[in-house]
Amino acid sequence: MVSPSCWRGICAAFMASFLAAGTAQAAERVDLELMTETGFPVTGAQRWLAALQDFPFNAVRIRSARPGDQVAVQERGSGDTRSYLVIGLLTERNTLVLPGGQFRMGDTEGLRKWLGQLREGGETRLQEAEGPFGLTPAELVAVHDALRVGVTFSTQGQPRFDVLKRISSGLSLSFLADSETRQIMLVREPVVDELQGLSAGTAMVAALRPLGLVMAPQKQADGTIKLWITDVRRSAESWPVGWPPQKPLRDTAPRLLEFLKVEIKDTPLAEALTAISTRLDLPLLFDHNGLARHKIDPAQVKVSLPAERMYYQRILDRLLNQAQLKSELRIDEAERPFLWISTLRK
Repeated sequence: MVSPSCWRGICAAFMASFLAAGTAQAAERVDLELMTETGFPVTGAQRWLAALQDFPFNAVRIRSARPGDQVAVQERGSGDTRSYLVIGLLTERNTLVLPGGQFRMGDTEGLRKWLGQLREGGETRLQEAEGPFGLTPAELVAVHDALRVGVTFSTQGQPRFDVLKRISSGLSLSFLADSETRQIMLVREPVVDELQGLSAGTAMVAALRPLGLVMAPQKQADGTIKLWITDVRRSAESWPVGWPPQKPLRDTAPRLLEFLKVEIKDTPLAEALTAISTRLDLPLLFDHNGLARHKIDPAQVKVSLPAERMYYQRILDRLLNQAQLKSELRIDEAERPFLWISTLRK
């Protein structure tokens, strides 16, 4: 792809190192050596040098390409003495090609992000694909693990803000919320579900959801990750209320497959569900937003089942169907199973 430039004389003027303005903010030294592709604009080198002054590179150098040149990152030293030599390419289309990224002149945000990633973890970090929330797989795992902490106190009937504050105080991750969001959380409304025993991540989002709020990990400029709480309409992505189990039902919640003889006559659905949940030691969490939207109150809906022998999952399905509801088995961040109750209608 790379060949020697036909305008060596012009590039020779820029062979000397161009020191970046100011001192680099990170400990690692990053030098940038850019080779030019055949056809690269004659005036392009000066323009790129001027543009790169705004970035904390320790040195920038532009030269014509040589046979065998490759875009690469060369890491030197380790710890406090670690430094990077980045070899990039300026193409005939006036595009800057670096390991793990391509940039047009003026793409300040993209290039700063690239430089931050390089200093975070070298070439390995540059090759990592970002997933949900703009986090790498390793960062997502770290957030997930931080939210495994169990809720050790009873939440049912407790003021929602008190529950949220107590759960968040036990986490290693800190939170972000604007004044409007904080005002919403201060509403003296009790938590309806019992979240004790579930992980902090699942409990937090379950407690926030009825307020129209969501939680999303957000990487800060310094590389730290905080949990952003905001209105559901302001966030394209949000942390879910539990996760699909990776194991089959018989391994995740085997008691759901146990048979028993059952008969239920004209009983409030909420009462029947509580009895089943207690027997199975399987928490129930409700999509209260969906239930409110479709005006379904499990305490008011009466359900019945004829005397019959059937397994628990079948019992739940038949009872919930009478209220236009359904159940979904999920697991929290600590892999404890629970049932998510939502409406059949969307």
